Order: sequence, then structure tokens, then C-alpha cells
Amino acid sequence: MFGYVLANASSLSKEEKERYKAHYCGLCKVLREKYGQKAMLALSYDMVFLEMVLSDISDAEETNGKERCVPHPVKEHDYTITAFSEYGADMQILLGYYSLLDKVKDEGKGRSEEKKMRALIPDLEKRYPRVASAIKTGLEKIADSEEKNSKDADAMALLFGEILGEVFVYDESSFFRDDLRALGCGLGRFIYLLDAWCDRKKDAKDGAYNPLSDDITEEKMRGMLLDAAAAASAAFERLPLDQHIFILRNILYSGIWSKFKEEKK
Repeated sequence: MFGYVLANASSLSKEEKERYKAHYCGLCKVLREKYGQKAMLALSYDMVFLEMVLSDISDAEETNGKERCVPHPVKEHDYTITAFSEYGADMQILLGYYSLLDKVKDEGKGRSEEKKMRALIPDLEKRYPRVASAIKTGLEKIADSEEKNSKDADAMALLFGEILGEVFVYDESSFFRDDLRALGCGLGRFIYLLDAWCDRKKDAKDGAYNPLSDDITEEKMRGMLLDAAAAASAAFERLPLDQHIFILRNILYSGIWSKFKEEKK
């Protein structure tokens, strides 16, 4: 359910593309150094958005450098690391693990990967008790509603939105916690609904759960997505962002719609 919060590269300047990629590579570097080479496979641009939002709000100092890595062994590339890169990496592992648990339960796949990741979770749960509890509780509520075959897509999306809302609140004492929570919640709702829309035909074929009704129209789906995106955007615009504002707006107002447009085609 990740990989939807990414930029529309065609609308970014060369400098913006390079800066965006540098933050991605910085997060990848932290993941690799903290959790090993295979952890890079878990990385999504969703957490890059989070890291850039948090670092922009805090005017976080950046550490810039160049390196070669396994995916890019020949040519050196830029990377940017901030005080929030580790948090983004930790959240990627935490969300990835619980997502994998759900996959093991539903499909019986990923058991070996889940076993390897399990050892990392106690420390993360200890470091981020509020977020870890919100993820576990939220996913349990989602699983319970799925078992009941709930067709209230908005209610289901809100459950996932509440999970991502807590992830976006790095510090509960932050003055911006309410807007960060609202931003994450709106994005979470959007991600859940878009994922359901993109998977609806496959789920119908496989007999798998999907919260959308069989007769849902593209117009109805667009309206639901617009409502979630509008909630995220309203909170976003209240945040004191400046350094990455054009990249972040590109993601929020254009990039997140890419998969919906692809599905339409």
C-alpha cells in the first residue's frame, strides 16, 4: 500500500529533481547502514515526503555528500541526510513489517522475510511506543473490518489515515502536531482508497477483500480521492514550509494522482 506519494518529475526543474533524488538517496543510505543492504528494497518515496516535510518545518541542518552504492556502482551520486532521515528509515521498517505481517496472514507469503525483520521490531516499538501502538491497533481494526467484509470505504480509509497521521507526528509536543496529523491522515485516506481502486479488478478475480462496491464509478472514486486530498492539502498549507515547498506541492497536488491517471488510461 505504499509508493503512491511521489513527485511528478516532468513538472520539476532540474535542480528540484536533483534535490528530491538526493533526499531519497540519503534515506536509502541510512536504511542500508542501519538495517543492511536488503532494507533498501523496503524504501518508498512516501517516507521521503515525510522526511522532507519534517526537515523543512524544523529548518534541519543537511549533511550532503557523494557515494557509489549497490544500485549505482559506477557513477557517484549526491545524497542528503537530515536529523529526520533516521526517523523516516525507522518508520519504513516499522510500517513495512506490519504490512508484511498482514501479507503473511492473508496470502501465506513472506514468512521468511517476516522472521528476519521480527528481531528489529522490539527496539523500534520501545523507541516509538505511541506510533507503534497506533500502527498495531489501526491494522487490527482494519483486519477486523475486512473479516466482516465492510463496504464502507470511507470508514476503512479513515482507519489507515489515522495510522499515517500518527506516523507524521514525530514529536507529540510539536506546535505543528495537529496539522501534521491531519496531513498524514488525509494522505493515508488517499493512499488506501487509491490502492483499493487500482486493485479492484485483481481482487475481484482472486476473490480477495476490497472495500469498494462493485458498481463504483470513476466519478465517484475521484470525488472520494478529492475529499481526502483536500483535507491533506488544507493542513499542508498551514505548515511553515519554504525550503522544499515547490517539490512538496508538486507531490501533493500532482504526483499522488499519477496512479489514478494511469489506471484511467
